[in-house]
Amino acid sequence: MRINKVSTSVTIFLFIFFIFSSSLTSLYSKTKDEDKEISNLYKKAEEMYENGNFNQAIEIYEQIIDNLNKKKELAKTKQKLFKTMVSLALTLFTIQQTEKAKSQLEKLISLNPNEELDKEIYPPDFIKIFDKVRRDNLGSIFVKSTPPGAEILIDNKSYGKTPLKIKNFNKGEYIMTASLKGYTLYTKKIKITENNNNTFLLNLLKKGRTVKNEGVIEKQEIKKKKKRSPVLLIAGGAIVAGALILLLLKKKNGSNIQSKTFAQKDSTVIGRIISYSSLEVSGITGKIQRIEYNVVVEHPKIEDLAINLVAQDNRTIFNIWNKGNHQDNGKTFNGSTQIFNSIAPNGLWKIAVTNSGDRKNGKIVKWQLKIFYTTE
Repeated sequence: MRINKVSTSVTIFLFIFFIFSSSLTSLYSKTKDEDKEISNLYKKAEEMYENGNFNQAIEIYEQIIDNLNKKKELAKTKQKLFKTMVSLALTLFTIQQTEKAKSQLEKLISLNPNEELDKEIYPPDFIKIFDKVRRDNLGSIFVKSTPPGAEILIDNKSYGKTPLKIKNFNKGEYIMTASLKGYTLYTKKIKITENNNNTFLLNLLKKGRTVKNEGVIEKQEIKKKKKRSPVLLIAGGAIVAGALILLLLKKKNGSNIQSKTFAQKDSTVIGRIISYSSLEVSGITGKIQRIEYNVVVEHPKIEDLAINLVAQDNRTIFNIWNKGNHQDNGKTFNGSTQIFNSIAPNGLWKIAVTNSGDRKNGKIVKWQLKIFYTTE
């Protein structure tokens, strides 16, 4: 009986191993055939270029790029893609289609900011164009935080800890977050320009920090108490009593906290880099006390996203979710924040979704804000 069980287990194992091995062999064979086909096409394009058949060479290079873009992003595939893009740009440059050559080089640098060309292989004028495209599209970043050691994420991708310098970064708008244990998450929309002066100085705040936690003011208050005269004590008591009377009058006259809810139900497709969904806030007659939010997002790879609430001033940003700083991995995000209580409430608010991965099949389903504010 025992021997039969062992025999059965071995048979099942061998069967699964056979199926798995066959699948791997088939996949390897298919990949090898595809690689051979691309290599043959590349050789054909080079022959066309050398024989002066530039238009045919361009068509073949474009076909290779299209085929490579459909494959998985393996390191070997990427290198072939970059090489083909350079060859296409060079062919366009050769027939004096300079603007198209620049456009192709821009795409290449967008995919691989660290790409460099061998000056001994390519013509000097082509190298000049390539270098100019790099200067026009790349910048360096320097990030410093107080205190140091904060982990920096740009569009949900980690780049290291502060102080941090990143060379050859594509220009454009991004969402930067800085996280450090014991400190409030720092989130900011940044713009990278094509120069070396993209410097960001971040002042991180301790979680739950208040003025008295510093300890300095408490000591000053104690010293002042020792030196206070009876006159000062009476004056201070009068001030406190006056403040209490004003507070009671204020309550009597109807000062309270009210709330309004604003909802956006139109689905917004999540594309590559940053997607926005807007919401008009109006009729808030007092100062914001806090905001409660409810955001519903659908995406096949939620871990690729960073979700941020952006105030109508376009500068104040609150991070609702990203994989690096939150444990929840669902599609509905609820919470509240007081970060906006110094912002003028009325205007166009936004949900900004940064996507560092799959550009398809995602959307901001709906979202709403419940704004609590004081009234007089």
